[in-house]
Amino acid sequence: AEKKEEPVFKEVVEISEARLALFTDPPAEALAARGFKLESAREHEVLWDPKHNNWITPIRNPFTNKLMGWQEKGYVKRYFKNYPTGIEKSKALFGFRRYDGGRLIVVESPLDVVRLSSVGVSGGVATFGSLVSKEQISLIRSADQIVFAFDNDDAGKLAAQKMLDLTVSLSFEAWFFNYSATTMKDVGGMSKAEILTGLETAKHCLHGLKAIV
Repeated sequence: AEKKEEPVFKEVVEISEARLALFTDPPAEALAARGFKLESAREHEVLWDPKHNNWITPIRNPFTNKLMGWQEKGYVKRYFKNYPTGIEKSKALFGFRRYDGGRLIVVESPLDVVRLSSVGVSGGVATFGSLVSKEQISLIRSADQIVFAFDNDDAGKLAAQKMLDLTVSLSFEAWFFNYSATTMKDVGGMSKAEILTGLETAKHCLHGLKAIV
């Protein structure tokens, strides 16, 4: 007899704001280790799970601000998890609701946005990884000026090249963070001077592949 396929149901988990009450402000030690200011962590709603020593980064709908879930990232040990499982983080752009014009700096990790804010650099948003969705591109393209600052690794360089291609196919301009003056993998590990240098010397997309340093 022919085997009948079982229906596949997508589980929808409703996340309430009350769930965030389990978390606290990040402790001073963790803030110092990342070079974060408490005000910047609070501004971006980055919290702390005191039970497991994890960073908690809320994921919200960029239009309604509705809480969709969060990312958990380990502090003491290497750990990473999105909650709930299957959350469509590709529909979110961390920090976008705080963007109020001017330069938009696109990074991979929400924690890098907090680092930017902590050294006085506004306009940071995060794509939650090196993959950028159509929804995120739509939001990014609405900015006055765009600087892509993906990680300085293979995945980040591939993402930058894809964005370079999109500046041509979708007819928008962008700049690319200049990593030539630092050995760091991302802005989260940089000094303020390194971050400012990378932004000030960012290469315009008209330079083609030379823009991705």
